[in-house]
Amino acid sequence: MTQQTTQEKELYTYEPPLGGKRTFVGGGWLPSREELAAYEKLSPVDFEILSYRMNSIANEARQAVLRVSGSPVVAEGGECLFAIYDPSGFTSSLACGLLLHTAGTQGNVKEVLDVQGVAPGVYDGDIFMLNEPSVGGYHACDQWTGTPIFHEGELIAWLGSLTHTAETGAIEPGGIAASARSLLDEGYRVQGIKVQEKGQINRAAINCLLRASRDPAYYVLDLRARIAGLNVAKERFRTLINRYGADKVKAAIQQNIDYGEEMARAKLRSLADGTWRVLCYIDWDVGPTPKLIKFHVTMTKKGDELILDFDAPGPNQGYYNCYLPGSFGLVYVAIASQLFWETPGNWGYIRPIKAYFPRNSCLNVPYLTPCGLCAAFPVTEGVTAAIAKMFYTNQDHWEDINAPWQRTCTAGVFWGGLTQHGYPSGSVFSESWAVGTGAGIDEGRGDGCDTGGMMMTVESCISDVEMMELQSPFLYLWRREGLDTAAPGRWRGGASVSYGLVPHGSPLVMLGFTMIGGHGDTSQSLDGAYPPAMESPCEIARGTNLLEAFRTKWIPQGIEDMHKLVEESGGTIEVVDTPRSVLPVETDKDVIASVFGGGRGVGDPIDREPERVLADVENKITSLTMARHVYGVVIDPETLTVDYKATEAAREQIRTNRRKRGKIWEGSK
Repeated sequence: MTQQTTQEKELYTYEPPLGGKRTFVGGGWLPSREELAAYEKLSPVDFEILSYRMNSIANEARQAVLRVSGSPVVAEGGECLFAIYDPSGFTSSLACGLLLHTAGTQGNVKEVLDVQGVAPGVYDGDIFMLNEPSVGGYHACDQWTGTPIFHEGELIAWLGSLTHTAETGAIEPGGIAASARSLLDEGYRVQGIKVQEKGQINRAAINCLLRASRDPAYYVLDLRARIAGLNVAKERFRTLINRYGADKVKAAIQQNIDYGEEMARAKLRSLADGTWRVLCYIDWDVGPTPKLIKFHVTMTKKGDELILDFDAPGPNQGYYNCYLPGSFGLVYVAIASQLFWETPGNWGYIRPIKAYFPRNSCLNVPYLTPCGLCAAFPVTEGVTAAIAKMFYTNQDHWEDINAPWQRTCTAGVFWGGLTQHGYPSGSVFSESWAVGTGAGIDEGRGDGCDTGGMMMTVESCISDVEMMELQSPFLYLWRREGLDTAAPGRWRGGASVSYGLVPHGSPLVMLGFTMIGGHGDTSQSLDGAYPPAMESPCEIARGTNLLEAFRTKWIPQGIEDMHKLVEESGGTIEVVDTPRSVLPVETDKDVIASVFGGGRGVGDPIDREPERVLADVENKITSLTMARHVYGVVIDPETLTVDYKATEAAREQIRTNRRKRGKIWEGSK
């Protein structure tokens, strides 16, 4: 695979459905874009009340989804989005555990109206389901249901809910198939099926979906959870209309979007114009060996607009690819969380953003290219780094600087087979939601947050060990923050998680592995900080005498203990350092372990206060070895005290060694 030098670029955009014209869509009239834009602006008091009420409706509906769903990915991991859209599908209010899908789900509304608006029509009480990545998602696991809101013969809004539903009937269990070579390998995809028609559940349609999943029980719970959220929001929306009138509610929907745009443009105007470039990597495509794949992010800010221009190689053979909605979604993750974090989440602050992706690249693939695990994850990291560089142009925004977080969903483990209760199932372990965040530069929030969360899922929570053991055929041996995972810096990144578990109570368990960043860092720290630990290979200790160890009341507490167990029992270690699929594991004998890399840092590590390094050593975030050789802090291993004189000498030696290694750039000659 070669890097393309000249690429035709495609601007991500969202065109209103049905040409933006006034159209009868079955249950009423879809207003034209001109009609929607001509709303009468609300007073500040009315706007504040109504925008707050709509946000409350979205949040209450999302909570309903979380409480009804039985999936740990949704109920505990928080991978759920709820949104209120205007009649054309533009996002107005958002309750978000998944920033990734805020923009993409608008494509689902457009798809429904374009394909079904005129015939057979869209009616009050209809609920549509979509999970087609090329239309509005990221992969087939992202399942969206939406319903229209009509009032007196007019379509005035849409409600939508999305969850990550793990088991899609792909060629491998768990929803993300490492061996996929086509979108057809990644499970069922539907593009606007009506799961409810005019208020009546369409059992035939739902049965078609259930037959495609290895775990219909979890699937139907997620589907009913999304429907429950829609029902809650619809009832609250009706109450809002009855109290304030439809005209004010319609105006609030549009004004909320316009307000988001105003805030976004104002912030952009406060920053200096310029261009910033970041280089990002992924390190695997297909096969047993790593492969370096790089792409560039060029961000240009001019006035009150931001232009993002991407260069990337052609589609990968494996599942590290992304369709246009998913790639822009990962841009949105960085834009929303880093640049416009104080702005209401909606389409408004996307209006000043122009993002160009090369056609027929891994960031904008042709139809039927596999996309189970997204190549665009490093896009979020690259845009985050570019935004941080832009913030340096205005000291008022220095406290907003945030280094890229940990690589999302890397070193992840998926499983499938029979549960300990005898049911077929498949899902993902939740450790991806407990990774380190990037560092900042202010005294109060300098270091990254240890096991702080997943960047694209801002309200994520790691699942309780007890709940995971109840619902899946595994027992945890340990789960803690990993030593030396955080990027060293004046302000270090957040530490990520280390975990070990063993299959238990099931006659059939298989594992799948995702790996990005095991052979090279995908993005960069800032201002001289070092990169975080690379994703450690997942290890499987096979053929251990774990049960005998349990009988002696000894439980492995880390990877070193796991290696000791293998030596004593005559077992073997299988190292998994590239994506693998469908590896069988033996119940009560095979131990699976992994350590995630941490968040990126900011600033030179030898500028970090020795007291902070000592505290990290005491908290088992930093080892004595890293403290000595990377931070230049000499700590007595017996008393855990800092030798300040030796520390000063060690740091001076590090500077001397750097000068010896340094080379003068002669490119200007």
